[in-house]
Amino acid sequence: MEISGMKDAHYARNIAWVASESGRARRATGRLLTGLSDYRTVMPLRRVLFLLQVPLWCMLLASFGFLLRALDARVQATTQATQTRTQLETLNGLLLHALDMETGVRGYVIAGNVVFLDPYHEARRALPDDFRTLRAQLGSDRAAGYALDVAGVDRVQQLLTRWQTEVAVPEIVARRSSAEAAALIVSSQRGKKLLDAVRVEIRVLSARQTTRLKQREAQAVYHLRVLRVALYGAGGALLLLSVVTTLTGAGVLIRPLHALTGAARRISGGETLITVPAGGPLELRTLAQTFNAMSEQLHVARQEADAYALDLARRNEWRVRMGRLSDAMQAARSLDEGAVILARALPDLLPGTRGTLLHQPPERDGPVPLLTWGEDVQGDQGQGALPGVGGDATVCSPLISQGETLGELHVDTGLSGGAWTDEGRTRLLTVTRQVTIALASLGFQERLLQQSVRDPLTGLYNRRRLEEDLHRAVDDAVQGGTPLSVIALDIDHFKRLNDTFGHDAGDAALVQVSATLRDLAPRGSTPARPGGEEFTLLLPGHDLLAAEGVAERLRGAVEALTLTHAGEALGPVTVSLGVADHTVFPFDAATLMSTADHALYAAKHRGRNRVVSTRTLRATSRDGSGQPDVLGAPERR
Repeated sequence: MEISGMKDAHYARNIAWVASESGRARRATGRLLTGLSDYRTVMPLRRVLFLLQVPLWCMLLASFGFLLRALDARVQATTQATQTRTQLETLNGLLLHALDMETGVRGYVIAGNVVFLDPYHEARRALPDDFRTLRAQLGSDRAAGYALDVAGVDRVQQLLTRWQTEVAVPEIVARRSSAEAAALIVSSQRGKKLLDAVRVEIRVLSARQTTRLKQREAQAVYHLRVLRVALYGAGGALLLLSVVTTLTGAGVLIRPLHALTGAARRISGGETLITVPAGGPLELRTLAQTFNAMSEQLHVARQEADAYALDLARRNEWRVRMGRLSDAMQAARSLDEGAVILARALPDLLPGTRGTLLHQPPERDGPVPLLTWGEDVQGDQGQGALPGVGGDATVCSPLISQGETLGELHVDTGLSGGAWTDEGRTRLLTVTRQVTIALASLGFQERLLQQSVRDPLTGLYNRRRLEEDLHRAVDDAVQGGTPLSVIALDIDHFKRLNDTFGHDAGDAALVQVSATLRDLAPRGSTPARPGGEEFTLLLPGHDLLAAEGVAERLRGAVEALTLTHAGEALGPVTVSLGVADHTVFPFDAATLMSTADHALYAAKHRGRNRVVSTRTLRATSRDGSGQPDVLGAPERR
């Protein structure tokens, strides 16, 4: 009851202090405003506003000091409560470790299995740290009853030490000899008495800490209550002072600002040369004079703005056209498509000019014309200059991206009959950059396309491109009634070559055979390497007889090759070839390829280094002579 009464008295004193400080600040503000009412028209605005804030600042500092004191008390009480909780947790940990030790020894005595001693050993190792931690916590707290707490901790440690030396260790040693010896020690109940004493000591310590925790939590709640009241009181006082100073400051500023606002509305409505009277504090009079000068200059500025708006609209329209060109070039999928887009856009983006765009293909030594508008001016390139340099009518701009020359842009002003203006040079620079980016993007797309459909080792088309061309060729043959043939070929004994000379030699053989296939492939055909040592030649427009001739030429050309690798002869290399045409049934891509593979298997089976077609297979099947053409599906070697 005494503690509660002291808290209430302290609480009442804090409330009274906040009320007195608020009243004092209000009275000081009233005296200050009375003085300002006589001098607000002659004082600088900065001084007026500064003096209006003085009471608020004083109140703010006083409130801050009180709140800081209340906050410190709250933090201290909360910290003490937290320390007490930590001490309780450490005590509980001590008790748990004692129970773990007792349980471990009991289990070992009963079962005789050393596994039950694991909790005992772990708890015994942890106990010294627990006692050190608890003593450190009690020492940092130094609460009332500190000596009793330390003495209680010492007793707990002594009891646990006695239990270990007098009970636990003898029981463990006895149990190693026999269960009966350990049972005699247990039956003495000495260990139970010691552990009961430990529990009692820990219970006393916990009860003392629990009582202390309740007291500290109550103290923390009290300080929080004081802090909350102080916050409310200080906030209310500060809010009141803020309202008073705001209204006073508004009274000083409102009349001149009303005049300025009305004049600004008239100017925004389209009027010009509007003036306002210069009155009020010094800064507001200066503001009125500046406003009047600004009003006089506004008419001229509006005229200049109208002219600039027209020029800006023209520039924006040109940028829109550039954006459309960029979008169109991004959508282009080939160089020819991009050339058509540029041919339409460049005359509009560079009006009054003529020019030629030259493209530098990677496989050629010099640039070639890609498009021309107006007249071809590439013959005038010797007279040109880089954009922005000099005043020549003809400009030659190299198109370079990441160190690679993509082409040249030749432009002159022959149609407009004058030199380049600053705006014209700026536009030409922008167009040049856009054309360079577009050509680089189209070239990159072309390289990506080739990489996606080409075999990286041989340069032939890969399986993906072969399947696309095969389905397209089958559809064309079905719709147009045109012949279509496929040659499937395979290097003979390729595995033996790899095993004998190594994979690098095998790759060299693949490259040589691929080069032969590419050289002998007719125009419009698709030479491909689906994988490994297998090759395919798709022959649109070729009937079976023509395809057999191509296959025989391929076989002979490969047989005539002299292959070497790293200065070592690889020996003769031959291929087996299977030929199928559009007469297969049913006529589709899968059947055509499987029939060609069937013929290839037959060529392998008949001794390799030969051509077998579906015509040969049908003839063999009709006369019934010879052995079967295909025995299962032999491995291609």
